[in-house]
Amino acid sequence: MKFIKKISWILPAIAMTVGASADDSDISSYCDPCPPKEAPDCDPCYEKSRNKPYEQGYEICEGALPKAYNAPARIDICDGIDAYVTATFLYWKPMGDQLDLGVTRTVTDTPDSIKAIKLTTGYEAGFKIGLGTHFSHDDWHLFAQYTRLTGTHSSSFVPAVDATGQFYTTWFLLDNTAAAREFQFTNIPLGVKGSWKMELNKIDLELGRAFYVGTNLITTPFVGVSGHWMDQNYRLTLTDNQTSGGGLFDAFYKNKSWAFGPRFGLETKWIFYEGFRLFGYGSFALMYSDNDMSGNATEVDSAYTTTKVEEINLRDVEELQIGLGWGSYFTSDKWHMDLSVAYEVQRYSHTNYMSYYSQLALGGLEVNPADTYLHGLTVTARFDF
Repeated sequence: MKFIKKISWILPAIAMTVGASADDSDISSYCDPCPPKEAPDCDPCYEKSRNKPYEQGYEICEGALPKAYNAPARIDICDGIDAYVTATFLYWKPMGDQLDLGVTRTVTDTPDSIKAIKLTTGYEAGFKIGLGTHFSHDDWHLFAQYTRLTGTHSSSFVPAVDATGQFYTTWFLLDNTAAAREFQFTNIPLGVKGSWKMELNKIDLELGRAFYVGTNLITTPFVGVSGHWMDQNYRLTLTDNQTSGGGLFDAFYKNKSWAFGPRFGLETKWIFYEGFRLFGYGSFALMYSDNDMSGNATEVDSAYTTTKVEEINLRDVEELQIGLGWGSYFTSDKWHMDLSVAYEVQRYSHTNYMSYYSQLALGGLEVNPADTYLHGLTVTARFDF
C-alpha cells in the first residue's frame, strides 16, 4: 500500500514535467509582461549569461527572487568599474525670513493703510555634481555630491507723488527712540532699496543600498554626513532730504555660517512602464553650526560698525524631491544612462542673524534666527560605467 501511494504521488509530477517540456512557449507565461531576454551570441556580459531572469534595477517577474532576501536593485554594469557620475541643473528660488525692508503708513488713504514692504526674490540657476561607486559586499554604494547656488535679490519702495505718510524700519540703530526709525514720504522721494545676497556651497557623502521590495518597487535607504557654507549679506539704503544737502542712510550686515553633521534619508522609485519611473526622495540632517554676524552703517554724518557676534547652534536641514525619470542599459549592459526631472525643496534653519542688533535695540526683544528656503526645478543626468 505504501508503494502504491508513493507511485500515485510521483506520476502526476512526471506528467506535469513532460507536459511542460512539450510546449516551451508556456515557460514565460507566468511572468508576462516580462518575457525572457534574448542574449546575443557569445556575449558573456549579458544578464542571461549570469542566470538572471531580469534586468537589475528594473521591474522583475513574480517568483524570480527568493522571498526572504532583499535582492540588490542597483544598476549592474558588465565588465565596468562599478562607478557613476551625475550632473544636475538647478533652477531654484531662494527665500529668507526677517529680510523685509519695513512698514509704511499712508495717512492720505481713508482709513489709514499699513503695508509691509517685502523683499521679493526670483529664481537662480545652480548646479550639483556627483560621483559614486558600488562595493562588492552586498552591493552597497558610496556617493559624494557638491551643490552650489548663489543669487542677489532686491526690492524697493518709492512713495507716490501725492501720498502722505511715513516709512518705518528697524535696520537703522541711531536715535531709535521709537519702535522703529521713521521717515516722512516727502523726505524720501527717491524711495528705499533693500538687497539680499545668498551663497551656498554644500557637500554630501552617503552610504546606501538599493533593494527590491516588490516587483516594480525599489527603495534605497542611506546614511552619511553633510557640510555646507552659507554666506549672506543684506543692505538697506535711502536718502532723507530733511537733512541739509541730503542725508544718506546705508546699513550693511552680513552673516557667515558653516555647518556639519550626520545625514540620513530614503529614496523610493516605482517603475511603471519600460524604464519610466516615479520617485520620491527625502533626507534629514542635524548639524553643528557656527554663525558670525557683523556689519557697518552710515546714518547721515554718523558711521559705525557692529562688532562681530558669534553664535553656535544646532541646525536642521530637510530635503524633499518628487519627480519622473527614465533609464536604460545600452550595448549589452556595458553602460547605463538615466535622466530625471523633479521638484525639490530644501530648508536650512537658523541661518540669519543679520537682524540681531536691531532686535536688541528694540527693547531687547531677541527672537529665533531666521530660516532659509530653496525650491524649484531639478534636472539630473546620470551615467554608469
